[in-house]
Amino acid sequence: MIKKILLTTISIFVLSHLSFAQPQGGSIKGKVKDETGEGFPFVNVALYQNGNLRFGGTTDFDGVFKISNVTAGSYALEIKFVGYQTYRLEGLIVKGGKLLPLSPIQLKEATELLKEVEVVSYKVPLIDKDGGASGGTVTREDLARMPGRSAASIANTVGGVQSDANGNITSVRGSRSDATYYYIDGIKVRGSTNLPKSAIEEVSVMTGGVPANFGDATGGIISITTRGASRTYFGGVEVVSSGLKIGEDVYGLDNNGFNLVEATLSGPLLMKRDSSGEKSEPILGFFLSGNFNHQLDPRPLAVDQFRLRPEVRDSLIDAPLRPTGNGFGAFYNTDFLTEDAFEQVKHRQNVASTRASLAGKIDVNAGPNMNISFGASGAFRDRNSPSWTSSLFNYDNLAYVRNLDWRAYGKFTQRFQNVQEDQGKKAISNAYYTIMVDYSKTNQWVYDNTHKDNYFNYGHVGVFEIEKEDSWEFKDYDGNGTIDRVQSGVNDVQVTFTPSATNQDLAAITSQYFTLYDEVEDNYENLTQLLDGGALLNGNLPANVYGIWSNLGTGYNGSSQSDNSQFRITFVTSADIGDHAISLGAEYEQRTDRYFGVSPVGLWQLMRQLANNHTDYGRSIDESQPIYDVFGSFTQVSFPTLNAAPGEYTGIDAQSFFDYNLRNQLGMDPDGTDFVNVDALDPTTFSLDMFSADELLNNGSSYVSYYGFDHTGQKIKGRPSFDDFFNKKDQYGNFTRPIGAFEPIYIAGYIMDKFAFDDLIFNVGVRIDRFDANQQVLRDEFSLYPVRTAGEVSSINGQSVNHPTNIPSTAVVYIDDIEDPTSILGYRDGQQWYSSSGIAVNDVDEVKSSEYLVPQPYLAEGVSPDDNVSSNAFEDYTPQINVMPRIAFSFPISDEALFFAHYDVLTKRPTTANRLDPTDYFYLQTGNISRVNNPNLQPEKTIDYELGFQQVLNTRSSLKISGFYREQRNQVALVNRVGAFPQSYTTYGNIDFGTIKGVTFAYDLRRSGNISMRASYTLQFADGTGSDPEAAARLIATDQPNLRTIYPYSYDQRHQIIVASDYRYGSGKNYNGPRIGGKDIFKNTGANLVANFASGMPYSRSQIVTGAALLNPQNPILMGEPYGSRKPWNFRADLQIDRNIALSFGSGESKKKKANLNIYLLMTNVFNTLNVLDVYRATGNAGDDGYLNAADYQNSITQQNSEATFRYLYALKANDPYNFGIPRQIRFGAKLDF
Repeated sequence: MIKKILLTTISIFVLSHLSFAQPQGGSIKGKVKDETGEGFPFVNVALYQNGNLRFGGTTDFDGVFKISNVTAGSYALEIKFVGYQTYRLEGLIVKGGKLLPLSPIQLKEATELLKEVEVVSYKVPLIDKDGGASGGTVTREDLARMPGRSAASIANTVGGVQSDANGNITSVRGSRSDATYYYIDGIKVRGSTNLPKSAIEEVSVMTGGVPANFGDATGGIISITTRGASRTYFGGVEVVSSGLKIGEDVYGLDNNGFNLVEATLSGPLLMKRDSSGEKSEPILGFFLSGNFNHQLDPRPLAVDQFRLRPEVRDSLIDAPLRPTGNGFGAFYNTDFLTEDAFEQVKHRQNVASTRASLAGKIDVNAGPNMNISFGASGAFRDRNSPSWTSSLFNYDNLAYVRNLDWRAYGKFTQRFQNVQEDQGKKAISNAYYTIMVDYSKTNQWVYDNTHKDNYFNYGHVGVFEIEKEDSWEFKDYDGNGTIDRVQSGVNDVQVTFTPSATNQDLAAITSQYFTLYDEVEDNYENLTQLLDGGALLNGNLPANVYGIWSNLGTGYNGSSQSDNSQFRITFVTSADIGDHAISLGAEYEQRTDRYFGVSPVGLWQLMRQLANNHTDYGRSIDESQPIYDVFGSFTQVSFPTLNAAPGEYTGIDAQSFFDYNLRNQLGMDPDGTDFVNVDALDPTTFSLDMFSADELLNNGSSYVSYYGFDHTGQKIKGRPSFDDFFNKKDQYGNFTRPIGAFEPIYIAGYIMDKFAFDDLIFNVGVRIDRFDANQQVLRDEFSLYPVRTAGEVSSINGQSVNHPTNIPSTAVVYIDDIEDPTSILGYRDGQQWYSSSGIAVNDVDEVKSSEYLVPQPYLAEGVSPDDNVSSNAFEDYTPQINVMPRIAFSFPISDEALFFAHYDVLTKRPTTANRLDPTDYFYLQTGNISRVNNPNLQPEKTIDYELGFQQVLNTRSSLKISGFYREQRNQVALVNRVGAFPQSYTTYGNIDFGTIKGVTFAYDLRRSGNISMRASYTLQFADGTGSDPEAAARLIATDQPNLRTIYPYSYDQRHQIIVASDYRYGSGKNYNGPRIGGKDIFKNTGANLVANFASGMPYSRSQIVTGAALLNPQNPILMGEPYGSRKPWNFRADLQIDRNIALSFGSGESKKKKANLNIYLLMTNVFNTLNVLDVYRATGNAGDDGYLNAADYQNSITQQNSEATFRYLYALKANDPYNFGIPRQIRFGAKLDF
């Protein structure tokens, strides 16, 4: 029998290599004894949550029971046997992936003197003998008292989780920001993790010792479990506010206008009835929670904020320009403003944010050994994206951002009754399996909220009518000795302007320009004169104010949408076999990512360029078709407009596809030559489908970016091949350039075993991940074409060649002339170059002819550098398989002390620039691109070690010390591919590495009198060759080799102290606080404080002042070592003071309904500490970059249009409020639970 079960289990694991497992639930293990102290067999064990039965079973022959795969949360355990008093253990806190061992339970025989049920409150043990993952867990009860609403704010209370002064997580034990994953109810989260606070049951943070059932993360895991349905109806309503905006003022506790409403409802949907027809237990139950939040300023600023006074703004709209005094051109009046043109404001302008989130579950009661549940959660957010550059003059023109993220799942779990062998020995027990299917969707839209996807409204300044006339010259046209009047071309004579109604700020500039000068000549004859003089044409934006601030009317130049989805199937099976708790799990994950983006303002310039291009914009004349007429006494000779693309349109014509479609749209002859004035047409005339893909891609200076959509923004059906991008054409012969969605596949499986050996408790496992980028990759990253290797080249031009003996047969051969090779100049094996004599060299100039910029590879037979890029130089991505052992053990040396350790190998799929983008290679061929994605990136890897000790100090406190060490390998970084053909380029490679060393001291004080506390201190050293993939960007830009130097990471936080404490008074006999007039004034009142004290992160000093507040500052020059200086320490304390008020409704004790009202005051950064987040590299100061006082720039400053205005505006910009943390925020809340 055992053999069959084992074979079946192994088969399941083999089949399930198609997936990796979801986060597992916890387990409860205990033993029931009779009055003699012997194990009590066949006792009924039931586990309840919110009154609903979650598990039912019996003890074994030894009185032992174990309940596995219990979703994290709070439970009640009930032990029953006929003739004995029922035992009920309440407040069991089950943590995901953890074993909860219970002290032996002794049943008492029932007598009349005993209560029907003995109720006992569970006390969480001070030390976790199970070992397992490092980190921490916060339950719903603790979360309700804490001054935070998000999972991230809870994670910040765990030692080893580094955050900045605003509470944003920067790293988990030295990992990069993309190395940590969030889970919600077992679903790997893409997008927002925002949930209603009342929906959260538990937040579990793993900083180390990640078990084998988690993968694809090299930092940490933050797992959120939401609440389930209740047997009885309950609900709650919460309202939180910091103040309301009325007019221009905010009335309330602070200036940020935070307002939130949250509601919860749970209960049975369908009840089962007993034989008497009475409702007995729920068949279907639900839980639903949602909130709505509006905040005037989601990221308040700690330093003074200013804006252009509205009345001054209005005057500048009326008169944005002034003449230069030179008879031509104009200055912007914004260059001459004085300090009184600006006013201080209490909050950022036009950045209000609206959020909503929803979470729900439906539980199906299919019996004590079967669980079926369905759940979903989602988040919505609307806001204008803040811009410091636009905040002074241009705060009405911000990007509008909308996010919608949702996920849904269905989960089925079945448990099996224990199988017993002879003499009561267990063969297999506590067996179960879980199957879960989930689907997630993440969407984002970014655009100008006025224009949305009306792309041609962006940048529309107005209607420009252009008057044209023929130009003439007098000459002897036909050689008969008589002077004739002969047409020489077509000239623009005058431009008139009608302002746009959709962009009045822009139109005002050009409108006023037309009033500055009386003479048309040299001012208003053509568009070039308008542009040179300072007017705006369609597709232009105003010049920046001194290169410091965005000017009035500078609209957001972008419109984009992303559409990302994730489908997962997960499977878990587990059983206790003898003394081993074995788990097998698997998951299949398929992602589909799509994106479409437009830079719409410039479309006007593109249209102006494409319209009439086959007639040289109406200037070309066809001298082969003279038209004779009489002009006075002269013979007049004129010509029709030359048509460079006569006849039916084709994709290779000189006529653009846009011009062809535009003429059709206007009802004109599509083969005609009449001048079409794009700037005189209404924006509604145009659409993206009037352009060909190549016209919008614009030789690498693209106006669109897309994948999973076509170039017009329509979602692609099917999956185009790589060659389709280079070969597929429409009916006119235009290339359609389709690019498919990014669809990587992630598959994994694992096996885990938990067992005890003497006093050692082992958690061992192995995980196998398989990542398939599911795309093609360049076969040789140094050549866009197939090449020949040394093993394939025995002669050149009929002359035999002998390769140096140290050159491998797979090395690529480089020649003197790619078109007509005569000799070998060198070789390359991978990234190592060799001279023709086989000597290793680092300078590619030694293997190329001086006539060429890059070495010339010997291309494969039949391949020419003039060929289009095709898949013959590419191959399928090789799926990456990683085997990751995970070993953890704990060694209890007594009931009050234990040692623990773990060793883990972790990998994570690449998440930076790893999508195949055919446009990269398309323009790499033409030399119009310098940085390309690398679709062949490999997973990043971390090896994690930890050794620790935990000691109970007294009955209510413990101390935990853990030292950790991490090796990071294959980290993604920018790299140069110098010598690549047809051009050198920059891409990404797996070349960065690093180490993290640290120790965490964690103190846990359980409720002792009035106080409880968790405190930790972490000392950590995080060093490596790159803090993020872009860390080497400046070095790479100078074409330096791919050098790697170890230095502190930019987020290397050496010291961090975290304290989360709660001080609380009870009621009745438990009240020990002050009394006034016999009243317990602090009854059911408490305060919860979370404080974070952390050392500053490193930065690199600069030798020179760079003008960092300018929009285009010069590059700094490093002083000393990279990241050799430190920012100041930060301190932040958040406080929540609350009081519970018991309420009752109705008459008669039996009919009274009870409720609880909780009122609270929440303060973040309660001491209003001015924390420094960033500093200027030259000064080390957060508010002054040194530019205005630097001697090198005084001459430039004095030559500005107004030195005083420049200095004032620059000082405002340099005092960047984003260099400082968020100031104190105060909110008042009330929550009614019923």
